Amino acid sequence: MDEKVMLKVEELEVFYGGIQALHGVNMHIDQGEIVSIIGANGAGKSTLLCSIAGSKEAKRGSITFQGEPLPKRSYRVAEQGVVLVPEGRRIFANLSVKENLAIGAFTVKDKAVIEQRYEEVFSLFPRLKERISQPAGTMSGGEQQMLAVSRALMAGPKLLMLDEPSLGLAPIVVDEMFDKFKQINRELGVTILVVEQNAFIALDAANRGYIISLGRVVMEGNAQELLDNPEVQSAYMGVK
Repeated sequence: MDEKVMLKVEELEVFYGGIQALHGVNMHIDQGEIVSIIGANGAGKSTLLCSIAGSKEAKRGSITFQGEPLPKRSYRVAEQGVVLVPEGRRIFANLSVKENLAIGAFTVKDKAVIEQRYEEVFSLFPRLKERISQPAGTMSGGEQQMLAVSRALMAGPKLLMLDEPSLGLAPIVVDEMFDKFKQINRELGVTILVVEQNAFIALDAANRGYIISLGRVVMEGNAQELLDNPEVQSAYMGVK
């Protein structure tokens, strides 16, 4: 196996009852990349992330991480270093910022490592440090997204997966968040897989991209090539 390949998905098929959501999906992510998956609502993007994260069982196919099959249970997948920031953030609204972050580090036993990760996330998102004792549910949507990402970083991910991180956020906040994702990739060395409806911003931040339609990968390639592709522009960026 190519040592650069961190995650490999082969011939993945996933069902919801009698409805097939993914049809023979193949994709890979190399160490250190940012890879974007774009597609319309209901295309199967989130299903793919949930399958990788261990929260949705595949009917057929395989998912390997650093050359080994991923565990079937989601908490074991997280222990391997594959961490998902779910759509809608799903923070614990009644808990403080610090308590939410502490939950992200539940698998970490070394207190010095936990303290170092607090410093890393507060350096990335200073507003979280300012609101460290504030109930998470009282913060803005953008601040809650910062918290959701930071909670994932507390687990020390090798692969960070982001499901629709722009959802419900103002454009200026979306730009800020994607700048932070590039910083996380560059400075912390975290490989990133992002699922996103906003095709332009997702591909602009990525090295490579995949386009999913009706549960199938219909196009893949270098992110800039996809951005320049008239079909992609017409279907996903509103360019006529």
